[in-house]
Amino acid sequence: MGGARIYKVGSPYNGVELAELDFEQTADTMYLAHIDHAPAKLVRAGHTDWTFRPVAFAPTVAAPAGCYAFATVANTDSSNGNAAYFPQAASYCVTAVDDDTGMESRASSASTATNDLTLKRNFNTINWTAVPGATRYNVYKADNSQFFGYIGTTQSTTFRDDNIAPGLDRAPPQAANPFAGVNDYPSTVTLFEQRAIWARTRNVPHGIWATRSGQLENMDRSRPLRADDSMAFTIVAGRVNSVNQLVTTTSLLALTSDSVFHIDGDGSGGVLDATRAPATRRQIGRGSSRLGPLVIDNVVFYQPSVGRTVRTIGYDFTIDGLKSNDVSIFSPHFFDGMGIVSWCYAQEPRSVIWAVRDDGKLACFTWEQEQNVWGWTLCETDGKVLSVCAIAEDGEDRVYLVVERDIAGVTRRFVERMASHAWSDVREACYLDCAVKGSFEEPRTTFTGLWHLEGRSDIAGLVDGVAVSGLTVANGTITLPKGMGGARQVIFGIPYQVDVETLPLRLSTNAGTSVGRMCQAAQAVLTLADTRQIEAGIDADHLFPVKSRKDEAWNAPDALMSGEYLVNLDNRARDECAIWIRQVAPLPFTLLGVAIDPVVGG
Repeated sequence: MGGARIYKVGSPYNGVELAELDFEQTADTMYLAHIDHAPAKLVRAGHTDWTFRPVAFAPTVAAPAGCYAFATVANTDSSNGNAAYFPQAASYCVTAVDDDTGMESRASSASTATNDLTLKRNFNTINWTAVPGATRYNVYKADNSQFFGYIGTTQSTTFRDDNIAPGLDRAPPQAANPFAGVNDYPSTVTLFEQRAIWARTRNVPHGIWATRSGQLENMDRSRPLRADDSMAFTIVAGRVNSVNQLVTTTSLLALTSDSVFHIDGDGSGGVLDATRAPATRRQIGRGSSRLGPLVIDNVVFYQPSVGRTVRTIGYDFTIDGLKSNDVSIFSPHFFDGMGIVSWCYAQEPRSVIWAVRDDGKLACFTWEQEQNVWGWTLCETDGKVLSVCAIAEDGEDRVYLVVERDIAGVTRRFVERMASHAWSDVREACYLDCAVKGSFEEPRTTFTGLWHLEGRSDIAGLVDGVAVSGLTVANGTITLPKGMGGARQVIFGIPYQVDVETLPLRLSTNAGTSVGRMCQAAQAVLTLADTRQIEAGIDADHLFPVKSRKDEAWNAPDALMSGEYLVNLDNRARDECAIWIRQVAPLPFTLLGVAIDPVVGG
């Protein structure tokens, strides 16, 4: 038994800077933005090959070297009706093109040839050195001008100009890096329409920059601009709006400190085009904090810059625009004086948002948009949760947590993973924190490999499907209580308690409403699925076991409870009619419904 070991790699960021680190991922590359660091990326080349690299914002194809232009003057004769020989200087440069990626290099150095190309048989020849990875080359020309225009393309390393007029609407790319200075580092990044979008620097907090289309690490641009060139613009509003987050849905959203803005190419859903200014429109007057938003289906979840709530952004047909709703309005006490420091979304199998509060407690938000089902639950562990993320594994989303725990007087941090929801045998079901499991060919009573829980005397376990508690870890070892016998399949960890309390029952009768009247819950019916060892009652101080054992074999664990179970309750009249359900053992518990038989005024 024992925990897995993690792979480590050096990072340019300090631990205190991680809260301000923004990121966006595409395949095995994650782009990183921090206001105190130049833009970077984390590249995964293998399971144990991860590297941090700076983003150069330059084409990956090198510019051709050694561009040379030569004039061939075969005709200077002005007789026979020819015009007088009038030589003019023409300058040339060349770019390399990789058709596989669509990347065009920056221009080579310029070379000049003097000739009169208006006369027959006169031409200029341009030669250059081949570039590795290039599939062809674009040639540009400047006629008595400093402005270069396109004159042709070739797959060879030579080109002949016999008086080709340059197209000045297409110029070679020029180097551009808006993030070269210390106060020009962006702090947020997203991907949209095949561009990397960066925003918010110290010098321009309301600024937004976009790379070339289809080239996530290229900020080059031409003069005049091309449609796929890089872009730069600002959020112009009634005040300076710091762009705290960029979000991609069907359009680009800029979540600023004051408002939420919708951005597209022309105001009608058009694509971003560097030849025209984008349409930037204010949609919602509730700004965002620096916490990275979550995009679920077509809805954005975010934490406002003012107040302690969680809000959504979604399209509303009635106003033909974006609308924001408060989804914490029914549980404001969960966020009173508390902010969210980390969160993630686990889509399958429960559609749940896991949110870490700044006090280390974990809030769980169940959300099913099409069924209009949503609600918050508070989850506490022995320690503090610092961070969460969700990773899809084997058909479900597994939640990883960084948890700080006090073990034997020493504060330690653990990377833990929530157990899979899918299990076929209750002996494999894990409902413990900081847990490890093991399987053995022969039964045993002593288990090692629990150094991470050294010194704790409150450890619980599931031993061949039977729940045990009050175990002590000494020298990394747990020994089962005498009389239990040996076990082949075990799980050990830190126990937690589950409490469910229904809302007070509200009824309208012929005698009036039940509010403010004495009432009692005489009986209740619990609808359960794959559940074992729970208690129920009218409150936390009056709980009774829900009978489950029927015809199981002697010395075998109770079968799982699925179906409807009648519970008799204390005969106590109170001013509220509610049911309390509790589970202490590390076993499955799924509550599908509660039906109460009330007595009002009795």
